[in-house]
Amino acid sequence: MDCELKEEDISRLITCTESLVNHVYWFKQDFSIQPTKEHIGAAIAYTDIKERKDDFLSELVNTVAAWVYSKAECKKILDERLDIVNGDLANASSFLTSQAFSKFRPGHPQGQFGELLLFNFIQYFFDAVPLLRKQRITTSVGHERFGVDAIHYKIESGNNVFILGESKCYKSMYKFKAAFEESLTSIETTFNNLDKELKLYTYDDFIEPELENIAKMYKANTLPNVVFELVCLVAYNENKDIGGNNEEEIKESIKSIIEERCCNLDYSCFDNIDTRILTKINYVMFPIWELDDLLVDFKKLVGSE
Repeated sequence: MDCELKEEDISRLITCTESLVNHVYWFKQDFSIQPTKEHIGAAIAYTDIKERKDDFLSELVNTVAAWVYSKAECKKILDERLDIVNGDLANASSFLTSQAFSKFRPGHPQGQFGELLLFNFIQYFFDAVPLLRKQRITTSVGHERFGVDAIHYKIESGNNVFILGESKCYKSMYKFKAAFEESLTSIETTFNNLDKELKLYTYDDFIEPELENIAKMYKANTLPNVVFELVCLVAYNENKDIGGNNEEEIKESIKSIIEERCCNLDYSCFDNIDTRILTKINYVMFPIWELDDLLVDFKKLVGSE
């Protein structure tokens, strides 16, 4: 087996995330937590004093088809449908979307929401394409549910980089500390179980076709220069009021709230994590105000009952 992919080949597989991220305010800093590196703070964007929640949610839902299907699969489904409906693009697009929505797990909006957000953020912030499409496994009869929430891949500086992601999304009462601590233990478990999980799917149809050799070479331990990165997305319901009378003041208020939550963590939560694994972790803190209501709207938009 030969690894012939280049960085530009991976870039072509990444889907468009800019329209979603245009409705996200984000910044990077170390938050004075372990590991010491720049992590990401993010929230739904504001225009002046108006939160762009509806647009954020619409753009997030617009990425569902890209989450479920690769670019090649989307094109195949559209082309086949266009032949059936005499070139009616609106009909074909609606068909693709409904097919993607049908892959959702009924009754799990917060899990779907968090995983969909994670899928987009790993692509945008880490320039990494999905290696394995989790939704196809979840809806496949006879297959176990893949443990990790996201597994992405990229080539960077001659390294084969695998990015494992976990999403913790807590609605209702404020539970930042619980979500953060659970994300730590969950990502460690995910990392330790990766080889067992990949063994189940490498030789099925769940790996992206362009990346099949990458997965097989990894399993055979013939893939050179492998590097792991871990991403923990902590999305939670925030109950502190946002201050500020304009967009810039609101951004500063959001930043201060995230900083305060991180400062109030019990730092002993880092003690039980393998130090080598801990150095690989990147956090995305995502407070959401009135998260329960947003998840209800999300569920309606994707038709999940």
